[in-house]
Amino acid sequence: MFCRAYKVDQDQEQIPAVGAVAPNDVFGKQLQNAHLDSDDVIYPHLNTNGKFIPHRRIVHLDLKGGAFKPEFFTEMFFYFNRIKATGVLIEWEDMFPYTGSLSEAVNGNAYSLEDVENILKEAKRHRLEVIPLVQTFGHLEWILKLEKFAHLREDSRFPQVICFPEPEAWGLITDMIDQVAAVHRKYGMTFFHMGADEAFQVGICNASMVEMGRQGSRDRLMLWHISRTARYIKEKYSTTVLAWHDMFGHAMEFDLAAYHMTDVLEPVLWSYAEDLDLYLPKTTWLSLKPFRKVWGSSAWKGADGPARFNSNPVHYIRNHEAWVEQLSRNYHEFEMMQGLILAGWSRYDHLAILCELAPIALPTLAMSMETILEGRPLQGNYPLSRNILQCTPSTAMGITYGCQFPGYKVYELVNEFWQRKKQLQQYREDDFELNGWLSRVADVFMSSSQWYIEKIEPLLEYHAKPILRLEKDLRIELSRIYYQETVDEFIFTYMTDDIEWVRRKLNAAQKILKAEHFPKRPFVRLKSTDEL
Repeated sequence: MFCRAYKVDQDQEQIPAVGAVAPNDVFGKQLQNAHLDSDDVIYPHLNTNGKFIPHRRIVHLDLKGGAFKPEFFTEMFFYFNRIKATGVLIEWEDMFPYTGSLSEAVNGNAYSLEDVENILKEAKRHRLEVIPLVQTFGHLEWILKLEKFAHLREDSRFPQVICFPEPEAWGLITDMIDQVAAVHRKYGMTFFHMGADEAFQVGICNASMVEMGRQGSRDRLMLWHISRTARYIKEKYSTTVLAWHDMFGHAMEFDLAAYHMTDVLEPVLWSYAEDLDLYLPKTTWLSLKPFRKVWGSSAWKGADGPARFNSNPVHYIRNHEAWVEQLSRNYHEFEMMQGLILAGWSRYDHLAILCELAPIALPTLAMSMETILEGRPLQGNYPLSRNILQCTPSTAMGITYGCQFPGYKVYELVNEFWQRKKQLQQYREDDFELNGWLSRVADVFMSSSQWYIEKIEPLLEYHAKPILRLEKDLRIELSRIYYQETVDEFIFTYMTDDIEWVRRKLNAAQKILKAEHFPKRPFVRLKSTDEL
């Protein structure tokens, strides 16, 4: 039985209904023409200052990196419910148990079909709406990186975009959709997200060039593919299709109409920056005005650098503060602002390194969600988050000890490591004795002053012991949540260089202290670069 990572008794706390709000979250001001949406929810929700509150608040789970063990989803879903999320967007990628030709691209740690069904059952038990996300255009690295599928690349040099007009590629796309939809529809599938962002190479493969000639331009070629994919999903599964906005947000209204884009999908405008006036200007919103219903997408983790592994709450809180303004200014341009998807990336793409693991960002998620629910900047005061986390969360980088949430020990250990890593870096760069007498020359050729080494060793151990302890403790805590590959990858990516450095220096110091004599010069001999 999996040991709970935090202490709240899930069985004794009543799970609120989807979209429920706390007593102090009453929407005090509504427009006179407010109406019921299809879910019998008053629309629009506005706070007392007239700020828009999205009635769907969907937390994105990116499983192409740091995928949880199946049993951890229950804790995450309970937590999402407590912070008043109404649903989850699950991006399975290579963790889905695809069969047929796709099975050759599936992760060795992929979930079983039983695991997937249990995850969906748990989400339903926690009254969370589940939206599947299947990439159908770009971000197909997990397939196209393999030799078997390399011939389906849009550009033979890059395994990112599939040669989508090719019949074999279309068969692969629809196979992915069908296998995921077959499971999800059993538990409710009101929405299906087809991805379709960041298709950087288009109109390059032979089939694309031929089809582009038929459609008339590169942009129309993209609309042709996005439209037919959305129509396939919509008509076959009687669901509403979502797509990231960036590949068609610039399209002319005439072209949107020609490809029936407004009939087959709802765009999701995404931006993870702090200054959305710069990245989502009014013209972007107006370009999508032909669509009756739209979504927004903020970020709660993994969006401020591909190698950011520690907490950085202030960036995400500012992003959500900016989204409050964007939603409030623009919701009236559309028949309905359907909701906000809070994206949580685990990698920037399949071939990138792991970034923030989910437990590191759960306090950030709580504060971000509270900002959205309140519809205003909270100036560092987050009473709902404080009650849920059982601590006073900080918006600054670093650690808040004593919080209770899924994986809180991982949060504490990773942030402690980040602080220790910074201290070690400073020590390595600035320490007088270390750089003078335990340099690379000293630890390779075992030649130095023992008098100085005796001075260096205590401070070296001061920095080394916490690093070595943290590796051991993190292996234990990460293993409670993640598969071994994630544990090893995180430690290899972010800790191994420091671990190897402190071990090498400690070993060299001990050997030098035991030495009774040293070599005469010259003893440093290095092959020229031409010989290497």
